[in-house]
This record gives sequence, C-alpha cells and structure tokens, in this order.
Amino acid sequence: MCERGYGETTVSYNTMISGLCLNGKLDEARVLFDQMTDKCIVPDIITYNSLIQGFSKKGKIPEGTCLVDQLLKEGLQPLTASYTVLIEKLCEAGNVGEAKAFWKDMVDRGVEPAASAYDSMILGLSEQGNVAEGMQWLDTMLKSRLKPQKMTFERLVQYLSEADRLGDALFVLDYMLKVGFVSECIFPSLVKKLSQGNSSHVETCFRKILERSRGSCGP
Repeated sequence: MCERGYGETTVSYNTMISGLCLNGKLDEARVLFDQMTDKCIVPDIITYNSLIQGFSKKGKIPEGTCLVDQLLKEGLQPLTASYTVLIEKLCEAGNVGEAKAFWKDMVDRGVEPAASAYDSMILGLSEQGNVAEGMQWLDTMLKSRLKPQKMTFERLVQYLSEADRLGDALFVLDYMLKVGFVSECIFPSLVKKLSQGNSSHVETCFRKILERSRGSCGP
C-alpha cells in the first residue's frame, strides 16, 4: 500500500494495531502507535481502546492505566470498554480500591458502566471479605435492570454462606433461580451451613425457594 503511494491513515493504523493486540503482539502494536506520532497521524479513541484492552488483558495494568491518562490528556472521551477491562483486571488482582477510583472517574465522565464491570466489583469485594459491600453493589446493579452473570450469583452465594449471612445467600439464590440460572453446585455448601445452625426460619425459606424452583431445578 505504502509502496504504491497510498498514504497511511488513522484507520489503517487502527486496523493493524487492533489485529496485533488481538493476537497478543503488544510490542509490535506499540511500535506502530509510536510511529503514528512520528508521522503526524493522530490516534483516535479506537486506537487507544485497542491498546488499553490488549495490555490490560495480558495483565499489563500499568501500561493500560498510562494509556487512559494519555487519551484523557488528548481530550478524548474514554469508551465503556476502556474502563471495563481495567476494572475487571484490577479486581482480579485484588486492587479493588484502584478499581473503585476508575469507576468513579467513569461515572463522573458520563460513561455508562457495563454489566460485567458490576460483576467484577461484586466478586472483587466479596473475595476480599467485603460481602456486605458486595451485596450493595448487587442491589445497585439489579436496580439498574442489569443481569449478573451466573458465576457472580454462584460465588456470591458461596461467600455469603461462608460469612454466615444465610439470609442474604438465600436472597441471591432465589433471584438467581428467578432469572433462569440453575446451579446445583451451590446447594451442598448451603445445606452444610443450614445443618450447622439452628435457624428454622432460614431453613423454611430455603425449602420454599427449592419448592418454587423444583420445575426448573429438578427434585
């Protein structure tokens, strides 16, 4: 293309950078990104988003964070995907505080959070033992009419059970079944916890949930 005299453009660079990032060739993608500046070709939000997602998915969070800072300095508006992947990877790494900071910046800039970002925050908090705050995020998510992933329900029920918050665990289980998710793997941990306690009220609630879902979950 170049040898035939066709000029390189932001679109052509974006195509190459996106493809390289998708194939994990981040060093080559970064070289092309630096070439754009040298050739006075202006990167756009698609350029930055490809690089942010590429670096973040490989666990290179500092590089992804720097790219967000850079695009903001260029006066560009980040995409939901730009924040979501960073929030997800920060929560996986246990850096929930930093993930919250990105969340606040996202909301302050009027960027709509993705459902998967809520999932990441709920699980990140719960894994650190902050199940009460995890439940608050779940409540906000449900009020926003967003549907958590099946794994979010399963692991949250597990964490709540381990924290002896059986009432909350049953609430999450009930909602999970109502939205159509069936997961028998979480029942043993709940049954074990119920057998250790002496709350007839919680046990009654559990039986009612099972009765309501018998048609979809089986006997």
